[in-house]
Amino acid sequence: MALFISDIDGTLLSAQRTLSSRTIEAISAVRAAGHHFVLCSSRPPESMRVLERLYGGIGSPLVAYNGGLVLSGSGEVQHDVPIAPADARFVADHCEASGLHASFFAGEHWYAWNEDEWTERERTHTWVHPEATSALEFVASGEVDATPPHKIMCMGAPALVDALEVALGARSGVVSYRSKDTYLEIANADCSKGTGLLAVAQQLGVGSEDLYYFGDNYNDLPAFEVVGHPIAVANARAEALAVVESVIPSNIDDGVAVFLEEWLGAWLEAQIDAARPVH
Repeated sequence: MALFISDIDGTLLSAQRTLSSRTIEAISAVRAAGHHFVLCSSRPPESMRVLERLYGGIGSPLVAYNGGLVLSGSGEVQHDVPIAPADARFVADHCEASGLHASFFAGEHWYAWNEDEWTERERTHTWVHPEATSALEFVASGEVDATPPHKIMCMGAPALVDALEVALGARSGVVSYRSKDTYLEIANADCSKGTGLLAVAQQLGVGSEDLYYFGDNYNDLPAFEVVGHPIAVANARAEALAVVESVIPSNIDDGVAVFLEEWLGAWLEAQIDAARPVH
């Protein structure tokens, strides 16, 4: 039994920012053959479930927030590494003073800064909706202590994001990742996609030799390090391309689907060969 784990943005999504029919069919075929397909992303859980519904994957584990939160197939928390409340307050204070937008994601909840262009972009991008409580209210009320965030997304002018990135350099408890010039994603320094996917592999009883990971970006590097089969799409960053076992076609060319189709064909042929009587 194999476990296929895939990043979403830049790896699995088509040019239309959804799953192509070919990708849906390939994932469905692998699952029908008894293998696992799990999503691993910086996205919140509900955003990932939107995609799972396309191929009937509801009930599979999820690696959300770059490994900060891992949910079992039944929705139980398997791995939980939120940002410390003190670090979350620091980010909120900095963003309030500088004029950056900050969205706080805690478990299933999204607390947006306010109803602005950044909130609308994130809503369109993730297909989820923010809580009525704002990010500043989430912090000021003390809710940040009871349910600290797994991810903070800060958005704004590149120079403002640069300044926040520098300020965070002095805080050892967090790690930041620049997904765009105008976007900075912040997480607990102790979480990664690598630790997240290993929690899933342990839950499902799959060894590293049967672990396949598809990715394209800096935050996929820790995942590439711990799987038996690291695979990058052709559009991946050079740092990712340099460390993988295989390079497949780009996301817009359905690279993950191409790999799954070829892999499943070879696997089925091997099953047939193994079932033939020996004379």
